[in-house]
Amino acid sequence: RYVSTLAPKARYVVGKSASGAGITVAVVKDEFTGGWALEAGALVLADKGILCLDEMDKMGKEDRSAMHSAMEQQIISISKANIQATLNTRTTILAAANPKFGRFDPYSSIPAQIELPSTLINRFDLIFPIRDIPEIGTDEKIASHVLTLHKEGGKIEGEISPSLLKKYVAYARQHCEPVLTDAAINLIKKFYVELRNSAVKDGEEIKSIPISARQLQALVRLAEASARIRLSNKVLKQDAKRAIELLKSCMQAVGTDPETGKFDIDRITTGITATQRSNISIMRQVIEDLTEKYGKVLPVQDIIDNAVDTGMDKSKAKEILEALKSKGDVFEPKHGFIQKVG
Repeated sequence: RYVSTLAPKARYVVGKSASGAGITVAVVKDEFTGGWALEAGALVLADKGILCLDEMDKMGKEDRSAMHSAMEQQIISISKANIQATLNTRTTILAAANPKFGRFDPYSSIPAQIELPSTLINRFDLIFPIRDIPEIGTDEKIASHVLTLHKEGGKIEGEISPSLLKKYVAYARQHCEPVLTDAAINLIKKFYVELRNSAVKDGEEIKSIPISARQLQALVRLAEASARIRLSNKVLKQDAKRAIELLKSCMQAVGTDPETGKFDIDRITTGITATQRSNISIMRQVIEDLTEKYGKVLPVQDIIDNAVDTGMDKSKAKEILEALKSKGDVFEPKHGFIQKVG
């Protein structure tokens, strides 16, 4: 709410009351002419501005899917009735959503607790999990601020007044068009290439992808934003460094494979890490080999023993077998036995 009042061109939308047409574009019939007309949604109206989307997890699946093209291509193509149009959506999206169970479980992975499609999550440059962790110093500050706010009747001014901040943002947008310097380009390129190739492993194990080209574009945008904050027309090495630190911080929180401790963007984009994919591939091969040897119906214990022989942990083998059952790749014709589907 605060950001939507500060930004020179902003729209505030609440997920539950937002439809796909309301966020993108609606085609309506004109009562007077009998023809069809376009009505711009929040993303189009906030072009070159910011869309503040609250309660994103409460939106319907169809409504959320309408945002994919707008976020990826920064345009919305309409082909309805007799209207063929392309509208710009060069819009920053600041979205907030709740985890599945109301608060984050510290013993479970964060991507597994975000009830949003992975194809939509990985279109965001930065993801910040906000946890409510008891801490005396922070709790005292929050309590003091809230109580003083009630005492003063809600008239507490921040360190920077909203009017000054609004002018600062407007000035930076109008007068600053940052361009990447060679030093910034080299730093971003070095980080991207080294991180991409840090996960190369020997053997046939599926390789993790620590970072993709989508994050490379995010680094450029963040570095340009850092330069704009300084009211500079040049993206310096310090801006590139700040962008890299921001991205690494977010990836540490939501894009780390717990089994290897390394960055794995697949954890965000698909919800399955490369290590998990590798183990699933091994388990499928074990079932395939045993089926050729002994027939279709296989004892669960034999499958697990063979998976353990390949180097897989026993508990992990049981977990993957359950995952294959839930996906419908295998089924249990009778207790203690597994059969491959098809």
